[in-house]
Amino acid sequence: MLTLRLTQITEDKDKYRVEVALEGEGLSRQTATARLDFKLTPQEQEQLRWYLEDFLQYPHDPGPKIAAGIEKRMAEIGRELFKAVFHANDDARDLWATFRTRLNEARIEIITGIEEAVSIPWELICDPKTDRPLALRARSFVYALPQPRQTPKPPQGARGPIRILLVICRPGGRQDVPFRSVAGRFIKGLDENTREAFQLDVLRPPTFAQLGRKLRDAQTNGQPYHIVHFDGHGAFLNMKQLFKKWQDKTSEEMMDLLAEIANINPHQYSPEAIYPGQLQPGNHGYLVFENPQSEHNLCLVDGQELGKLLADTNTPVLVLNACRSAYAEPPTEPEKAQTDPHTQVQAFGSLAQEVMDAGASGVVAMRYNVYAVTAAQFVADLYAKLALGHALGEAVTLGRKQLSDNPLRAIAYDPLPLQDWTVPVVYEAAPIQLFPKPTQEAPLDISIAAGNATPARGNLDPGLPKRPDAGFFGRDETLLALDRAFDSQKIVLLHAYAGSGKTATAAEFARWYALTGGVKGDVLFTSFERHKPLTRVLDQLGQMFEPLLEGSGIQWLALSDAERREVALQVLKQIPVLWIWDNVEPIAGFPIGKRSRWSKKEQRELADFLRDARETKAKFLLTSRRDEQTWLDDLPMHITIPPMPTQERVQLARALVEKHIRSLSLSRPFGIGVIGFTIHPTAVWSAATTT
Repeated sequence: MLTLRLTQITEDKDKYRVEVALEGEGLSRQTATARLDFKLTPQEQEQLRWYLEDFLQYPHDPGPKIAAGIEKRMAEIGRELFKAVFHANDDARDLWATFRTRLNEARIEIITGIEEAVSIPWELICDPKTDRPLALRARSFVYALPQPRQTPKPPQGARGPIRILLVICRPGGRQDVPFRSVAGRFIKGLDENTREAFQLDVLRPPTFAQLGRKLRDAQTNGQPYHIVHFDGHGAFLNMKQLFKKWQDKTSEEMMDLLAEIANINPHQYSPEAIYPGQLQPGNHGYLVFENPQSEHNLCLVDGQELGKLLADTNTPVLVLNACRSAYAEPPTEPEKAQTDPHTQVQAFGSLAQEVMDAGASGVVAMRYNVYAVTAAQFVADLYAKLALGHALGEAVTLGRKQLSDNPLRAIAYDPLPLQDWTVPVVYEAAPIQLFPKPTQEAPLDISIAAGNATPARGNLDPGLPKRPDAGFFGRDETLLALDRAFDSQKIVLLHAYAGSGKTATAAEFARWYALTGGVKGDVLFTSFERHKPLTRVLDQLGQMFEPLLEGSGIQWLALSDAERREVALQVLKQIPVLWIWDNVEPIAGFPIGKRSRWSKKEQRELADFLRDARETKAKFLLTSRRDEQTWLDDLPMHITIPPMPTQERVQLARALVEKHIRSLSLSRPFGIGVIGFTIHPTAVWSAATTT
C-alpha cells in the first residue's frame, strides 16, 4: 500500500520538525524535512470546543456568525499546515508532486509522541488547490505507533458477529450525560438483518474490575470481544504532582481541577481511593470508571493498565467517546479561556497512545464531548464497515467522510451544518482487519433516528407494549437508574404520576436490557389493571415455560395453587427472567380510600411471592402511580421518573406535530417556551405513549 508518513518531533516549545516519507510497492522511497512553528492559543482551543460541543444549541445570532468565523479559521489552519510541510523545500514539493495523483489510494500515517498527541490538528491539513483536507481524500488517515513496547496480536479473521462490549460509565448518575447517548441510538438503528451481524453486551456494573472479569471470561470461552467501546469521561492529569500537592495542601488550583473533573471534594477524599495504580510523572490521560464501593462512585484507570488488559485478553480495538450532557447549560458563545479547554482532547489523545504502546491493535477516539447524533451515526458507520471486512483505519476514514458529506445536525431545532468530521481519530499500529471481506459486499444499513424503539434480542412477552407511534424519546436518566438498580437489586418500583410514561419506559427498558445482555432469559409482562391474584399471575409463567415443564414431566394445569407457586420459584431459580408487573396500584386500592378488588390475603400472597423470589435469578420491575408502601413496605427499591429535559420535550413535540398535524419549525428558542411551558410535559408524553 502507498504510505505517506509524517513524523512530528518537538525541537522547542511550539517548534517542530516534521520528517516526511513516501513509500510503497513499485515506488522509490522519497523523504523530506520541514520545520514549523505552531500553537493553538487557549482562546482558539475554546472557540473550537464551543463550535463542536455547544453551537447547535444556539442557532440564533450571534451563534451562526461566530461558527462561520471558526470554520474559516479551521480552513486557514489546514492551508497553513500544508504550506509549512509541502512547500518547505524542493524535496517536499517533489514528494507532493509524486503523491498527489495517488492520494485516494494511500494511507497517511501521523506519528507523534504521547505528550504531543494533540498539539497539531493534522486532520485539518488541506491542499489549497483542491480546498479539500487530505483526511477526506486518502484511503485511510491514521495516527500510528511504529515501535510499541509490546507488539499487538493481530485479530483472528473468523466469521461471525462482531462482538462489542459497551462500557457506559456515568459516575454522576442522573446529572451526568444521557445514559444511552450513543449506544442507545446505535442499537435502535439495527433492523432484523443487520442485528445478526452484531453481538452487543453492556458491562454491568461498569467497573474496571468487572471489565477484567468479563474480558477474561470471553477469552477463556474462545469468544474474545473484538471491541471495547467506552462511553464516558476522560481526565488529563499529572497524577504524581497531584498526589504531592494533595498531601501538602499547597495548591488550590490542582484540587479545584480534580473537583471539576471528577465531581468530588478533594478536601474530604484521599487520592489513593480514586487512583490505586502506580504513579507516573507528567501529564497522562485517564478514563473515569464507576466504583460503587467508593463514596463518589469513580475510579481512574490509565492507558498502560487498560492497554495491558486488552492485549492480555486478545481484545484488539478500543473505542472512546464522550458526549455532552443535556442537563448542563452551555455558553451561548465561546468564553474567555481561563483553564485549558483541550483537556478532554488531551486525555483521549494521550490515553490512546499509551493503550497502543501497551499492546492494543487500534484505538478510535471521539476527542470532544460531541452531540450524540454525531457520535451515534459515526459509530454505526464504523461498525458496519468493520463487520464487512474493512480495516480499522479505512473504516474510520469512511465514517469521517460520511460525516463530511452529510453535515446537517439536529438535536432539537432545525438542522444546521456542522464540520464535526474532525472529531473522530484513529490510532492504528498496522492495518487491522477484524474479518475477511465477503466475496460480494452487501451494505449494512443502520439508520439513526432519535425516536426509534430499541429492537429485541431474546424472547419477549407478546403482551409487552409496542413502541409509541410517535417514537420513544429520552428518559435516559430513568433507564440509567433502572439499569444500575438491577446491578444489586432484585425488585424495583418505578413510580410517577399518570401520563408520565411509566409503562412505555418499562417496556423500552426491557428491550434494552434484553438486547444488551442484562437478562439472559425471557421478559414477561403482566398488567394489574384487572383483578389478578397470584395463581393467575403464575399461570402466565407456566404458559411461557410449558414446553420446558412438560419435558420434565410436569403438567402445569394439574398442579394445585401451592404447587404452582413452588414450581414457579424453582423455575426462576434456574432461569433468569425480567418480569414487569405493570400498574400495580389497584392491588392496595387506588385512589387511596377506594376498596381494593384484592383481599388482604391476596395482597399478602403477591408480596410474599416477591420476597421469596429475591432468592432466585429473576428480576422484577413494578410500575405504579405511588410508592406502594402500604402493601410492599420497603421491599422494592424506588425510582421516580423526573420531568423531561427541554431538548427531549422539543424532540417529542416535533415528532407529534409531524405525525399528526404539520411540519414544525424550531429554528429559534422562542418555540421552546410554547412547548415546554404552555403545554404540560406530562400531557405531551401522554399523547406520545397513547397514540
